[in-house]
Amino acid sequence: MINMAARVALRSYPPSFRERYGCELEALVEDTGAGPSIVADLLVGALRAWLRPVMPDESAERRRRRMQASVATTWVTWCAALYALPMLDFILSEQPWPTPDLVRRLLDVAQYAMYGAGLILLVGALALLAETSRTGNRAAWRPLLALAPTLPTWLIAPFLLAFASIDPLSYWVAALAVLGPAAFLITMAVAPAVAITRCRPSAKVLRLLALSGVAVAFAVTTTGIACVAVVTGLIMNAGDAAQLVTVPMLAVTVAASAAALVSSGRGAKAALHREQGS
Repeated sequence: MINMAARVALRSYPPSFRERYGCELEALVEDTGAGPSIVADLLVGALRAWLRPVMPDESAERRRRRMQASVATTWVTWCAALYALPMLDFILSEQPWPTPDLVRRLLDVAQYAMYGAGLILLVGALALLAETSRTGNRAAWRPLLALAPTLPTWLIAPFLLAFASIDPLSYWVAALAVLGPAAFLITMAVAPAVAITRCRPSAKVLRLLALSGVAVAFAVTTTGIACVAVVTGLIMNAGDAAQLVTVPMLAVTVAASAAALVSSGRGAKAALHREQGS
């Protein structure tokens, strides 16, 4: 029998991977067991499958799935970089020394770039929505329903924090105020990416999304550069005390920048190849 954790790990693989290897992988887990190490390996394998998706032999279908995977990855990296910006501003506002002008300008450029990339993603989302509505493939957007149970925790988080000092429920209220919005932000990054991989838009829409992903990737990279500047300044001024908060954020933004550049580059290459072959 496969336990719930292993089943969730199996479901976390991309649809293209599950179509080709899902039954074999599930049978292998049933034979070997589903201990913590197996579940951890499954989750790592799912992450690799999203970053390097399994492609079919047909060149046209390979390019289509490459572009879809690129768009989904770019969305996740944009969310990761977007969440880091307000945290960087908050950390700088709490420091006793003034922020260097160069760092502040980098943050301003990163914010404008990320907002511009958000508009590009919004246009792409509207194009996908129009495409799926026209073809009747509305079931592809079902993963977005996962946002419904976490959205209320995001909205009521400020009120929960205001009453977090009331005993004896203060710890539980504070935990819900922190973990609830965190769950919403994670779902906001993952659910649309899953929906993108389930859509089957036309080649024209996919090429538009894949090529525009390059601009989004550069916006994410700008945020990564700004984060490097902020963390470098904090470590020089605050020493080891700043590393507990800033170094994990630096790792996330740098990883997001690298993933966005690599994935968007592959998607743009597939999009341009498709245009030349048309």
